[in-house]
Amino acid sequence: MPDTPARPELLGELGERIIEVFRHLQAEVTVPREGLVHVTRSESDIMRIVMEIPGTTVTEIARAFGQHKSNTSTRVAALVDKGLLRKESAAADGREVRVFATPAAIENLEKYRDVWAEELDPVTPEDAERLAATVETLAAIADALAARTRVGEPPRG
Repeated sequence: MPDTPARPELLGELGERIIEVFRHLQAEVTVPREGLVHVTRSESDIMRIVMEIPGTTVTEIARAFGQHKSNTSTRVAALVDKGLLRKESAAADGREVRVFATPAAIENLEKYRDVWAEELDPVTPEDAERLAATVETLAAIADALAARTRVGEPPRG
């Protein structure tokens, strides 16, 4: 049996594999499907942030992607038009806007989870324990990365 690679090598490969899987699953979101609200890749990115941090501002979303606020505001407006987001004034002067997912967005995500399950079913282990451990590990990583971002640590790069 070959030696287990060192932790940094394993973590590097884990990151690479996550991106590979993401690329395939992301494509499923950007393809129009009957009964689902189609979103662009940029809109999908915005939806992920708003689902993770309800009430985030347009400015914070723009900052997270390194985009101009006007571009982000246009994409948020498109998602409002699609019924996936709602906006609320964040300040007394009404200049800042907080963004929230709608019940339709939650339903749309659940439908996409069904699509992803169909895509992943034939290519994942049958062993429920291995699958559960994988989900648990990826959830812990995602939660830790999100928490690090929420407390203001800038992305490393």
